[in-house]
Amino acid sequence: MQELVGRLTALDPAASESLKVVAYFDVLVAGGVGLQALLRGAAVLSGTAAGAVVGRRTQRVGPDGDRLPDAVAGSGADVAIAGPAATDPGRWPSRSVADGYVWLEREGSPHANDDMIIERLALAIDLVRARHDGGTGSSLGTLIDASRDLADRRIALARLRLDPSREYRVAALPASRDVAAALSGGSGAPRPPSTVVATPYGLVRAVVLGRDAGIAGPAGLGTTQPADQLAESFRTALLALRLLPARGAAEVVDAADLGVVLAAVSALEPVAAQQPDVVVLARLDARTRAVLDELAAADSVRAAAAALGMHHSTLQVRHDALTSELGYDPRSLQGRARYQLARLLLRLTESRPAG
Repeated sequence: MQELVGRLTALDPAASESLKVVAYFDVLVAGGVGLQALLRGAAVLSGTAAGAVVGRRTQRVGPDGDRLPDAVAGSGADVAIAGPAATDPGRWPSRSVADGYVWLEREGSPHANDDMIIERLALAIDLVRARHDGGTGSSLGTLIDASRDLADRRIALARLRLDPSREYRVAALPASRDVAAALSGGSGAPRPPSTVVATPYGLVRAVVLGRDAGIAGPAGLGTTQPADQLAESFRTALLALRLLPARGAAEVVDAADLGVVLAAVSALEPVAAQQPDVVVLARLDARTRAVLDELAAADSVRAAAAALGMHHSTLQVRHDALTSELGYDPRSLQGRARYQLARLLLRLTESRPAG
């Protein structure tokens, strides 16, 4: 990490500062520090006071690292803080965490790394709480962990106050996403249980939703399940998140919409990288894959050419060459199904840590 920071400093000083922020909070989280230490880190890095409301606790730390009163002057009097949105919306840069908010008390124009500092602070607080406090994050982590006993998951369900007779679904988001911003119910809606989970593909934020609730992308939505079976919903949500197109920043992949494809990719994922159709696609560059995507989706070669900005005769020649390279026609009925499945499996093999 230090070597990488050094290289980036020479190439892009602004980028290196952002990376230092990430590395700084990574070290704090790895050290298992508490809320006050995380706030102190944010305050020292930003050069201004940092605060948090988590559950019923309010803490503020000044840029010198000292604890500040749990109130802030406002309108000529000291005002107890119950989260920045409860006092003066938009007054300071803020971000939601489970059961509360974090913020930087920056007056005037924001500094270059304020957004990065507050994002990593929020993520670090969620991670530390999920590990140690036995509260919402810890209980939700138990509920969506398929390796835990059913009895443990039912205890976690009771702690989360989720109705055992209802069905829910889990959404998987990049870990750095702000849950309040991702939900479609608006800032005044009750915030659902959420936590950050370490997966083989990186950190992921899991959010429990009602069966008909919506969420903004990027996100993967899991299948609807009974309350004590949300481990399966999280599994399918994580799979759906990994199936997002590389440029699908605002997209949502709903596992329920995949139908039999969900079962197919789940079964084939362990051997996906060895599948001949996937191997061939992996050798192609991004532009060629984009051409194939359009050929497989369009009603005709002429329509695909128009969408790609190519002459239709040029694309026809390209189509013939690609058909030979793939070993099948991606525009035929069987070829489209074969190509789409291989394309999804390739996304899984190329999954990178989220958040």
